[in-house]
Amino acid sequence: MPDAGLLSLLLLPVAAATGWFLARHTSRLSKSQYPAFSSDYLSGLNHLVNEDADKAIQVFTRLLEVDQDTVEIHLALGNLFRRQGEVDRALRIHQNLVARPNLSEQHRSQARYELARDYLRAGVLDRAEDLFLELSQQTAFREKSLIGLVGIYEQERDWNKALVTTRQLEAVRGHSRRPVIAQYLCELADESRIQRDFPGAIKLLEQARSEYPECVRASLMLGEIAEAQGAYEEAVRHYRRVVKQDLEFVCEVIEPLARCYEELSKTTALQEFLQNVSAVYDGPAPRIAMARLLSKQGKTDEAITYLADALNTRPNWIGLDQLLQLAPPASSALQSSLEGLRNALKRVTDASPRYQCSHCGFHARSLYWLCPGCRQWNSVTPLKDVIPKIV
Repeated sequence: MPDAGLLSLLLLPVAAATGWFLARHTSRLSKSQYPAFSSDYLSGLNHLVNEDADKAIQVFTRLLEVDQDTVEIHLALGNLFRRQGEVDRALRIHQNLVARPNLSEQHRSQARYELARDYLRAGVLDRAEDLFLELSQQTAFREKSLIGLVGIYEQERDWNKALVTTRQLEAVRGHSRRPVIAQYLCELADESRIQRDFPGAIKLLEQARSEYPECVRASLMLGEIAEAQGAYEEAVRHYRRVVKQDLEFVCEVIEPLARCYEELSKTTALQEFLQNVSAVYDGPAPRIAMARLLSKQGKTDEAITYLADALNTRPNWIGLDQLLQLAPPASSALQSSLEGLRNALKRVTDASPRYQCSHCGFHARSLYWLCPGCRQWNSVTPLKDVIPKIV
């Protein structure tokens, strides 16, 4: 149930509109009718002042008979209910409007559109889809209805319908929706990959790249498929393309590249890649990878010096954690303290998010191509360092 004070505040525009309607139509009322209208209106305001929003709503709804002059107020009232989560009330108001025989076609279409939004909010997707499909044939509601349909198909994970509808929306709006279309193709490719239809998945991913050449997800998935099939040279080509597409995703390809270069016995190529990336990327990932590579080659002292210098230039939690792991054993008293510090840092890094949405700020431990918070595609990117929780 919504907060009564907030609901009362939101009802003020409805009360004002009702007062305007009564003032405008006073001349139509007989002397015997006018006092009743005035009494009801004052009663509604009284309930509103006393924060009795439910009774205020009852009064204003009863007071406003549906006609061409009051339909906008009824629509506003229904939308208010929906925003407050009272979808049942919104449905009743909008269904009542649609059923009125004296409504103009414009107002009836508006009521049907609001009814579709009610069904969407209530999770009755089939009814919402039917209404949006009908309204998408009307010029005035075409764009809004197509947006509603795209939202439904994304919820249902019906990527083929989402793809077709988004192309229609692209034509209506007149500007590119290619980044989103590429994501739908990646979703279809993922389904093909799960079914082990790798040629079908590759074809869809190449189509995604054709639609949107900067599609990082398509390159990552092509790299994963190539690596799984033992085509390491091809996998390297796909993974390295990611760095050119979006430097923020460099940390997503360092480990896969390290695996592929190891299989190809090209350690020098990996080292050169890490050095080049470190020069343009200010996150710790390539420097930590370089330190690990040096340590793996038996050059632990060189790895410690390299990482310490990097931390001196760009301090970060992840680098410090790695430096402590590389540090040689110390005296028993100091070793105990270092072990406690390592454990504390591990707890921080394990509990911290790795990704953040640039649109709404949503944090996550896993990479989402569609943000769960704001439902925006391509807005979640890797964080460069740990963000410790401040208690």
